[in-house]
Amino acid sequence: MGSETMTGHQQLHVYLFPVPAQGHMIPTVDIARLLAARGLKSTVICTPLNAISVSKTTERDRLSGLDINVQTIPFPAAEVGLPEGIESMDKLTSPEMVPKFMIAIALLQQPFEQLLEEHRPDFVIAGMFLPWATESAAKFDIPRIVFHGTSCFSLSVGESLRLYKPYEAISTDADPDSSFVIPGLPDKIEMTMAQLPDNVKVKNVFSEMMEKVRESELNSYGILVNSFYELEPAYVEHYRNILGRKTWHIGPVSLRNTDTSDKAQRGKESTIDEHYVLNWLNSKEPNSVLYVSFGSVSRVSNDQLLELAMGLENSGYSFIWVVRQIKNDDEESFLPKGFEERIEGKGLIIRDWAPQVLILDHQAVGGFMTHCGWNSTLEGISAGVPMITWPMFAEQFHNEKFNTQVIKIGAPLGAKEYNMWVDAKKVSLVKNETISTVVTQLMGDGEEAKEMRQRAKEIGEMAKRSVEEGGSSHTNLTTFIEEMKHQLHVFIFPATAQGHWIPMINIAKLFAARGVKTTIISTPLHAITLSKTINHDRLSGLDINIQTIPFPAVEVGLPEGTESVNQLISPDMIPKFFLAVSMLHQPFEKLLEEYRPDIVVADMFFPWATEAAAKFGIPRLIFHGINIFCQCVDENLRINKPFESITDDKESFLVPDLPDKIEMTKSQVPQHIIGDSMFSALMEKIRESEQKSYGVLVNSFYELEPAYADHYKNAMGIRAWQIGPLSLQNSDSTLDKAERRNESTTEEHSALKWLDSKKPNSVIYVSFGSMSKLPNDQLTEIATGLEDSGCSFIWVVRKTNSEEEEKFLPEGFEERMEGKGLIIREWAPQVLILDHPAVGGFMTHCGWNSILEGITAGVPMITWPMFAEQFYNEKLVTQVLKIGSQVGAGEWNGWIETANASVKKEHISKAVTQLMSDDGEENKDMRKRVTELGEKAKRAVKEDGSSYVQFTALIEELKMSKK
Repeated sequence: MGSETMTGHQQLHVYLFPVPAQGHMIPTVDIARLLAARGLKSTVICTPLNAISVSKTTERDRLSGLDINVQTIPFPAAEVGLPEGIESMDKLTSPEMVPKFMIAIALLQQPFEQLLEEHRPDFVIAGMFLPWATESAAKFDIPRIVFHGTSCFSLSVGESLRLYKPYEAISTDADPDSSFVIPGLPDKIEMTMAQLPDNVKVKNVFSEMMEKVRESELNSYGILVNSFYELEPAYVEHYRNILGRKTWHIGPVSLRNTDTSDKAQRGKESTIDEHYVLNWLNSKEPNSVLYVSFGSVSRVSNDQLLELAMGLENSGYSFIWVVRQIKNDDEESFLPKGFEERIEGKGLIIRDWAPQVLILDHQAVGGFMTHCGWNSTLEGISAGVPMITWPMFAEQFHNEKFNTQVIKIGAPLGAKEYNMWVDAKKVSLVKNETISTVVTQLMGDGEEAKEMRQRAKEIGEMAKRSVEEGGSSHTNLTTFIEEMKHQLHVFIFPATAQGHWIPMINIAKLFAARGVKTTIISTPLHAITLSKTINHDRLSGLDINIQTIPFPAVEVGLPEGTESVNQLISPDMIPKFFLAVSMLHQPFEKLLEEYRPDIVVADMFFPWATEAAAKFGIPRLIFHGINIFCQCVDENLRINKPFESITDDKESFLVPDLPDKIEMTKSQVPQHIIGDSMFSALMEKIRESEQKSYGVLVNSFYELEPAYADHYKNAMGIRAWQIGPLSLQNSDSTLDKAERRNESTTEEHSALKWLDSKKPNSVIYVSFGSMSKLPNDQLTEIATGLEDSGCSFIWVVRKTNSEEEEKFLPEGFEERMEGKGLIIREWAPQVLILDHPAVGGFMTHCGWNSILEGITAGVPMITWPMFAEQFYNEKLVTQVLKIGSQVGAGEWNGWIETANASVKKEHISKAVTQLMSDDGEENKDMRKRVTELGEKAKRAVKEDGSSYVQFTALIEELKMSKK
């Protein structure tokens, strides 16, 4: 990885692996030089023949002290049937060479991986046509950045064509020049069928390649763009926010070349002396010369070259024309007889390679006839030169649209057909009369030409400012480097129980949204659901991934496929399950050894995770899944044991040494505290693990329990960061809220539609979580109590597999409740329901996720605790926050065991009626308090809110410890 510099700071090492084509290599080398100039160690990966020109370009930087080098990988030309010495796309001379060349590029993967394994750079910037680079880098836990070599506009157009396929509406019999509008873009952009690449219209070898490129991009860390924000602001925002790509605009990278030598030596060696070119240009008036060049790979027929020669001569303007070197003297016949003699002093022909940036920057150049390759387009823009557009292939027609329709600094010459660069097929000729007319218009003094020239000049100034200190591209590059320098990698290891798993996935999303590489450790069955949950986040550019660990269910005597606490159906399965959990220790350590994350966030039920992380010097954060109040109560009960003097299980006692007067009964205290149970030893290990950990993440917010946050920190001496409510991580869309848990058994839109028909605060939502088991007689009491209350309700009941078990519903209940009550079996989109204005109350088992979701929604509660820390949560809701009323549940009960009905229908009906009533000051005060707490919850997670600030402080602390 990165080496230490003389000042002791970590020097980042970057691999830059360009596609072997001049149009990709040149800007990639510029990026390498930019990064080296910022103190990074830059290594350019290229093939031997390409290394010759790259080394010449970088030599001056090396001599000036920049840490920039070249590593070579042999190019397997002969192995794929290409002539020896073919190492670049520019050297391909026939269509059949193209697939062979692409196979050869794919064969570079293995030697590239060998270099990665040997040198372990901190990150990789690889060209788009090396899609396997993402997978290769991931093998060594190295972030891969994609470099496309084009603009956000072009990328947005390409993605819209892929998504919407607007060309399919054009009849196959229609005129190829029939135009269509590309939907979903900030501007109205029109194209024709003839301008589309073949791989868009029909499936071919390039279609498959582009799909791999797209998938690779989605799985990459982000994208570097050779452009600047001010050039295409609407498309930057579109690409980032609508298409969800993480990008940094760092161009124009050609402006890295500031002196004559840099400009002259950029790319291949020029076939003409730069001083001769400069002297020739110095003899011309400002804005009097047209520069004509079609890039490094474009092929133009002799007939077309003849038309171009006549058009340039007839225009009467001076020109520099770059023509690819012709090997056969007979092929020079495209020049009209006596042409070179007639244009002597007026025109300069350069064969093969010219110092383009040097020429465009000269004040004598007033126009640029270009093939619309993005490098050329951006170099013209940077020089403030208006253009004549003549696109031929690749994304060049996109660039023409940008030039002529969006920024309006170019005039189209009338090229109509896409043509593969090595294909010799004929396309419609652009006649010399058209060429002469357009050149005359662009170079003339007409108002339109003057306005175009003025716009080009202004944009050119913007380009130069963007790369200066304080400019948008300079700032973007700084941000990018800082992010790569301090990028953290976090392992998130949730317990295999819904109540722990769900908030930890939200923690993973929080980290990823702050630029932290996030890996969730999951068992195989959970990974299936998890992939659906995070897919939206990954598509939006977040660096969030999954690593699976097999769950040893069969080894401990559990049925195959048992991976979650929620799947346990009998008490004898519990010790087997926790034995299986302890067996995850070894495979988890293997992952730590292989990937070496910077931080581990592991659930409380993995106490061994602290020791495992410590072996590799990795700090471990604990996630309990509960609030600070509960942890304070639990610790005081453990230490002081106030229940020991109580003989009657229903007699109340005071929990000592807490900020508030909290009363409990002995029957409400968890069994592992009162006496030895199967959990007592585990809870002691958890406590010891917490003492040795880096700290605790808490799904709560400071304003909810300030006295207990301070008590936990000061009296108990445990570091904690309150970063909740984590459910608000899903605040942006209905889809996020609906997909937050298991796939809902009721289509979320059905539930919403039902709620839409109800008045505000008129519906009580009844749910007892994912693990609570209630006997049939208790369910009957609930059904009768809800009916007797007269209130509308949504009731979530865990699905039963036996028809006998459905007999808890009173006869005719569902018919009588039609329109009044909605029963959801198994799983409901809880956050979505609680957030609906029709919901005015929540009958809950007091699991912390549910309580906090109710608070966040501003909904008062009826408390019905059953096990775990749920009786503590009831005390917080009813005695501290005073936003809920008790239904009368009195006994702690293991989640798998079921007891007889303990709460009668009369109590249920009364509690519901009282909570949902609009009468009574107490009720109004309760509703007001919970509404205010809901608003505080939402403010806590916003920028500058308490949870946002605490999470920021944690990340910054972890970054500092990484330095």
